[in-house]
Amino acid sequence: MKNQLLFIAFLTFSKLNAQIKITQIHLNAGSFMDIDDSKNKLSDFTLLAPGSSILSKDFSAYQQNGYFFSGFMMGDNFNQSNSSNFQSIQLGLSFAKCPKGTLRIGISNVHSELLNASGQYYESNVVDTLFSSQTGQMYYVDSTISSYYNGNYSNDQLRLDAAYIFEANAGKRWAFHAGLGLSIGMSYRSTTTLRTEEYIQPYSGYEGSTNSQNIESETYGNFMVMGGSAYIPLGINFKLGNKREFWKPFVIYNEFRPTIQLNSIPNNTVKFNVGFGSSLGLRYNLPSNK
Repeated sequence: MKNQLLFIAFLTFSKLNAQIKITQIHLNAGSFMDIDDSKNKLSDFTLLAPGSSILSKDFSAYQQNGYFFSGFMMGDNFNQSNSSNFQSIQLGLSFAKCPKGTLRIGISNVHSELLNASGQYYESNVVDTLFSSQTGQMYYVDSTISSYYNGNYSNDQLRLDAAYIFEANAGKRWAFHAGLGLSIGMSYRSTTTLRTEEYIQPYSGYEGSTNSQNIESETYGNFMVMGGSAYIPLGINFKLGNKREFWKPFVIYNEFRPTIQLNSIPNNTVKFNVGFGSSLGLRYNLPSNK
Protein backbone atom coordinates (compact mmCIF):
# COMPACT_ATOMS: atom_id res chain seq x y z
CA MET A 1 0.00 0.00 0.00
CA LYS A 2 2.82 2.37 0.91
CA ASN A 3 4.58 1.70 -2.40
CA GLN A 4 1.35 2.33 -4.29
CA LEU A 5 0.90 5.70 -2.60
CA LEU A 6 4.48 6.67 -3.40
CA PHE A 7 3.96 5.66 -7.02
CA ILE A 8 0.76 7.73 -7.26
CA ALA A 9 2.54 10.72 -5.69
CA PHE A 10 5.41 10.35 -8.16
CA LEU A 11 3.00 10.26 -11.13
CA THR A 12 1.13 13.28 -9.82
CA PHE A 13 4.35 15.27 -9.34
CA SER A 14 5.58 14.27 -12.81
CA LYS A 15 2.30 15.36 -14.38
CA LEU A 16 2.35 18.70 -12.56
CA ASN A 17 5.99 19.23 -13.50
CA ALA A 18 5.06 18.70 -17.14
CA GLN A 19 2.15 21.17 -16.89
CA ILE A 20 3.79 23.85 -14.71
CA LYS A 21 7.30 25.23 -15.16
CA ILE A 22 9.26 27.84 -13.25
CA THR A 23 10.39 30.25 -15.95
CA GLN A 24 11.20 33.53 -14.15
CA ILE A 25 12.60 35.05 -10.95
CA HIS A 26 11.40 38.52 -9.90
CA LEU A 27 12.71 41.11 -7.45
CA ASN A 28 10.74 44.32 -7.10
CA ALA A 29 10.04 47.17 -4.72
CA GLY A 30 7.57 50.02 -4.72
CA SER A 31 5.09 52.17 -2.84
CA PHE A 32 1.37 52.94 -2.57
CA MET A 33 -0.43 56.19 -1.75
CA ASP A 34 -4.17 56.39 -1.15
CA ILE A 35 -6.45 59.21 -2.27
CA ASP A 36 -8.42 59.49 0.99
CA ASP A 37 -8.57 63.14 2.12
CA SER A 38 -10.26 62.45 5.47
CA LYS A 39 -8.43 63.53 8.63
CA ASN A 40 -7.83 61.28 11.60
CA LYS A 41 -8.29 62.62 15.13
CA LEU A 42 -6.08 62.08 18.15
CA SER A 43 -9.03 60.36 19.83
CA ASP A 44 -8.69 57.58 17.22
CA PHE A 45 -5.62 56.39 19.16
CA THR A 46 -7.37 55.88 22.51
CA LEU A 47 -7.76 52.11 22.09
CA LEU A 48 -4.28 51.78 20.54
CA ALA A 49 -2.48 53.53 23.41
CA PRO A 50 -4.22 52.63 26.71
CA GLY A 51 -3.04 54.65 29.69
CA SER A 52 -1.29 57.28 27.56
CA SER A 53 -0.33 60.44 29.45
CA ILE A 54 -0.18 62.36 26.15
CA LEU A 55 -3.78 61.52 25.27
CA SER A 56 -4.90 62.77 28.70
CA LYS A 57 -3.73 66.30 27.86
CA ASP A 58 -6.01 69.05 26.57
CA PHE A 59 -5.43 69.77 22.88
CA SER A 60 -8.70 71.62 22.30
CA ALA A 61 -6.86 74.87 21.44
CA TYR A 62 -4.72 73.16 18.81
CA GLN A 63 -5.44 73.48 15.12
CA GLN A 64 -5.77 70.08 13.48
CA ASN A 65 -3.44 69.96 10.57
CA GLY A 66 -1.73 67.87 7.96
CA TYR A 67 1.01 65.30 8.37
CA PHE A 68 3.69 65.98 10.96
CA PHE A 69 7.45 65.60 10.60
CA SER A 70 9.70 66.10 13.62
CA GLY A 71 10.16 69.86 14.06
CA PHE A 72 8.05 70.69 10.99
CA MET A 73 4.34 70.87 10.24
CA MET A 74 2.78 70.88 6.79
CA GLY A 75 0.19 73.54 5.91
CA ASP A 76 -3.59 73.34 6.21
CA ASN A 77 -4.05 72.30 2.59
CA PHE A 78 -1.87 69.22 2.95
CA ASN A 79 -4.00 66.05 2.91
CA GLN A 80 -3.25 63.26 5.34
CA SER A 81 -2.69 60.39 2.95
CA ASN A 82 -1.86 56.90 4.12
CA SER A 83 1.09 55.25 2.46
CA SER A 84 2.75 51.86 2.10
CA ASN A 85 6.00 50.56 0.70
CA PHE A 86 6.87 47.00 -0.19
CA GLN A 87 9.65 44.67 -1.31
CA SER A 88 8.97 41.28 -2.87
CA ILE A 89 10.60 38.19 -4.32
CA GLN A 90 8.53 36.06 -6.68
CA LEU A 91 8.72 33.16 -9.11
CA GLY A 92 7.14 33.20 -12.56
CA LEU A 93 5.20 30.04 -13.35
CA SER A 94 4.14 29.10 -16.90
CA PHE A 95 1.30 26.67 -17.64
CA ALA A 96 1.20 24.32 -20.62
CA LYS A 97 -2.52 24.94 -21.11
CA CYS A 98 -2.08 28.74 -21.05
CA PRO A 99 1.40 29.50 -22.45
CA LYS A 100 0.71 33.21 -23.02
CA GLY A 101 0.18 33.98 -19.34
CA THR A 102 2.53 33.84 -16.34
CA LEU A 103 1.62 33.43 -12.68
CA ARG A 104 3.94 35.61 -10.60
CA ILE A 105 3.81 34.31 -7.03
CA GLY A 106 5.94 34.90 -3.95
CA ILE A 107 6.36 36.79 -0.68
CA SER A 108 6.11 40.53 -0.04
CA ASN A 109 7.14 42.58 2.98
CA VAL A 110 4.78 45.55 3.35
CA HIS A 111 5.18 48.57 5.65
CA SER A 112 2.00 50.65 6.00
CA GLU A 113 1.29 54.01 7.66
CA LEU A 114 -2.41 53.62 8.44
CA LEU A 115 -3.37 56.34 10.94
CA ASN A 116 -1.93 59.84 11.23
CA ALA A 117 -3.22 62.73 13.30
CA SER A 118 -1.47 65.99 14.10
CA GLY A 119 -2.05 69.52 15.30
CA GLN A 120 -0.28 72.76 16.11
CA TYR A 121 -0.61 75.69 18.48
CA TYR A 122 1.17 79.07 18.57
CA GLU A 123 1.33 81.55 21.46
CA SER A 124 3.21 84.83 21.89
CA ASN A 125 3.86 86.37 25.33
CA VAL A 126 5.57 89.55 26.58
CA VAL A 127 8.43 88.56 28.89
CA ASP A 128 10.12 91.93 29.48
CA THR A 129 9.96 95.65 28.74
CA LEU A 130 12.99 97.71 27.63
CA PHE A 131 13.48 101.49 27.39
CA SER A 132 15.79 103.30 25.00
CA SER A 133 18.40 105.38 26.89
CA GLN A 134 18.45 107.91 24.04
CA THR A 135 14.79 108.37 23.12
CA GLY A 136 13.00 106.86 26.10
CA GLN A 137 10.91 104.74 23.74
CA MET A 138 9.51 101.56 25.25
CA TYR A 139 10.11 98.14 23.60
CA TYR A 140 8.38 94.88 24.40
CA VAL A 141 10.42 91.69 24.52
CA ASP A 142 8.24 88.73 23.66
CA SER A 143 8.70 85.01 23.22
CA THR A 144 6.92 82.61 20.90
CA ILE A 145 5.78 79.17 21.99
CA SER A 146 5.20 76.64 19.20
CA SER A 147 3.55 73.36 20.21
CA TYR A 148 2.82 70.28 18.11
CA TYR A 149 1.31 66.85 18.59
CA ASN A 150 1.38 63.77 16.37
CA GLY A 151 -0.15 60.32 16.53
CA ASN A 152 0.89 57.54 14.17
CA TYR A 153 -0.10 53.90 13.77
CA SER A 154 1.86 51.67 11.39
CA ASN A 155 2.54 48.00 10.86
CA ASP A 156 4.81 45.62 8.95
CA GLN A 157 3.19 42.68 7.20
CA LEU A 158 4.40 39.53 5.49
CA ARG A 159 2.08 38.72 2.59
CA LEU A 160 1.56 36.03 -0.02
CA ASP A 161 1.56 38.00 -3.28
CA ALA A 162 0.34 36.62 -6.61
CA ALA A 163 -0.42 38.21 -9.98
CA TYR A 164 -1.40 36.68 -13.31
CA ILE A 165 0.39 38.54 -16.08
CA PHE A 166 0.00 38.74 -19.85
CA GLU A 167 2.90 40.23 -21.81
CA ALA A 168 2.64 41.92 -25.21
CA ASN A 169 5.66 41.90 -27.55
CA ALA A 170 7.32 39.31 -25.30
CA GLY A 171 10.98 38.63 -26.00
CA LYS A 172 11.53 41.98 -27.74
CA ARG A 173 13.65 44.85 -26.48
CA TRP A 174 10.57 46.74 -25.31
CA ALA A 175 7.44 44.99 -24.09
CA PHE A 176 4.32 45.71 -22.08
CA HIS A 177 2.40 43.69 -19.54
CA ALA A 178 -0.92 43.79 -17.71
CA GLY A 179 -2.82 41.51 -15.37
CA LEU A 180 -4.51 41.15 -12.02
CA GLY A 181 -2.84 40.81 -8.61
CA LEU A 182 -3.83 39.88 -5.08
CA SER A 183 -1.91 39.87 -1.78
CA ILE A 184 -2.89 38.78 1.71
CA GLY A 185 -0.97 38.37 4.94
CA MET A 186 -0.48 39.07 8.63
CA SER A 187 1.46 41.75 10.49
CA TYR A 188 4.53 40.74 12.48
CA ARG A 189 5.05 44.23 13.95
CA SER A 190 2.32 46.72 14.84
CA THR A 191 3.19 50.04 16.51
CA THR A 192 1.52 53.20 17.78
CA THR A 193 3.67 56.29 18.41
CA LEU A 194 2.52 59.48 20.15
CA ARG A 195 4.69 62.58 20.30
CA THR A 196 4.46 66.16 21.51
CA GLU A 197 7.00 68.93 20.92
CA GLU A 198 7.17 72.44 22.40
CA TYR A 199 9.64 75.09 21.23
CA ILE A 200 10.14 78.39 23.09
CA GLN A 201 11.90 81.07 21.06
CA PRO A 202 12.60 84.42 22.81
CA TYR A 203 12.88 87.68 20.94
CA SER A 204 16.05 87.45 18.83
CA GLY A 205 17.30 90.93 19.75
CA TYR A 206 17.21 90.23 23.48
CA GLU A 207 20.75 89.47 24.64
CA GLY A 208 21.25 86.36 26.70
CA SER A 209 18.09 84.71 25.39
CA THR A 210 18.24 81.04 24.41
CA ASN A 211 15.85 78.69 22.67
CA SER A 212 14.44 75.76 24.59
CA GLN A 213 12.43 72.71 23.68
CA ASN A 214 10.41 70.03 25.42
CA ILE A 215 9.78 66.71 23.68
CA GLU A 216 7.65 63.85 24.98
CA SER A 217 7.23 60.54 23.14
CA GLU A 218 5.36 57.26 23.78
CA THR A 219 5.46 54.00 21.84
CA TYR A 220 3.03 51.09 22.14
CA GLY A 221 3.14 47.62 20.62
CA ASN A 222 -0.18 46.41 19.21
CA PHE A 223 -1.77 43.09 18.27
CA MET A 224 -1.09 41.27 15.01
CA VAL A 225 -3.69 41.99 12.31
CA MET A 226 -4.48 40.92 8.76
CA GLY A 227 -4.10 42.98 5.61
CA GLY A 228 -4.51 42.56 1.90
CA SER A 229 -4.80 44.28 -1.44
CA ALA A 230 -6.05 43.80 -4.98
CA TYR A 231 -4.24 45.57 -7.79
CA ILE A 232 -3.93 45.86 -11.56
CA PRO A 233 -0.25 45.67 -12.64
CA LEU A 234 0.41 47.74 -15.77
CA GLY A 235 4.04 47.65 -16.80
CA ILE A 236 6.63 48.54 -19.40
CA ASN A 237 9.57 46.15 -19.79
CA PHE A 238 13.08 46.71 -21.09
CA LYS A 239 15.31 43.78 -22.04
CA LEU A 240 18.91 44.55 -21.05
CA GLY A 241 20.58 42.61 -23.85
CA ASN A 242 19.85 41.28 -27.32
CA LYS A 243 23.35 40.18 -28.34
CA ARG A 244 25.40 39.53 -25.22
CA GLU A 245 24.40 36.21 -23.69
CA PHE A 246 24.94 37.36 -20.11
CA TRP A 247 22.41 40.20 -20.36
CA LYS A 248 19.76 38.46 -22.48
CA PRO A 249 17.83 36.89 -19.56
CA PHE A 250 17.57 40.16 -17.60
CA VAL A 251 14.57 42.47 -17.89
CA ILE A 252 13.90 45.61 -15.87
CA TYR A 253 10.36 46.90 -15.62
CA ASN A 254 8.38 49.78 -14.19
CA GLU A 255 4.87 48.98 -13.02
CA PHE A 256 1.90 51.24 -12.33
CA ARG A 257 -0.66 49.75 -9.91
CA PRO A 258 -4.21 51.01 -9.30
CA THR A 259 -4.80 49.40 -5.89
CA ILE A 260 -7.46 48.64 -3.30
CA GLN A 261 -6.05 48.15 0.21
CA LEU A 262 -7.82 46.50 3.13
CA ASN A 263 -6.22 46.69 6.58
CA SER A 264 -7.45 45.78 10.05
CA ILE A 265 -6.47 48.14 12.89
CA PRO A 266 -6.26 46.59 16.41
CA ASN A 267 -9.24 47.34 18.71
CA ASN A 268 -10.44 49.83 16.14
CA THR A 269 -11.80 49.23 12.66
CA VAL A 270 -11.10 47.90 9.19
CA LYS A 271 -9.56 50.54 6.95
CA PHE A 272 -10.43 50.50 3.26
CA ASN A 273 -8.29 52.59 0.90
CA VAL A 274 -8.26 53.15 -2.84
CA GLY A 275 -5.16 54.63 -4.46
CA PHE A 276 -2.23 54.21 -6.78
CA GLY A 277 1.07 52.43 -6.50
CA SER A 278 4.21 51.97 -8.55
CA SER A 279 7.13 49.60 -8.47
CA LEU A 280 10.49 48.99 -10.09
CA GLY A 281 11.41 45.37 -10.79
CA LEU A 282 14.13 43.10 -12.11
CA ARG A 283 13.21 39.86 -13.89
CA TYR A 284 15.48 36.97 -14.74
CA ASN A 285 14.23 34.57 -17.42
CA LEU A 286 15.36 31.02 -16.66
CA PRO A 287 16.78 28.96 -19.55
CA SER A 288 14.19 26.95 -21.43
CA ASN A 289 14.29 23.16 -20.99
CA LYS A 290 12.74 22.39 -24.36
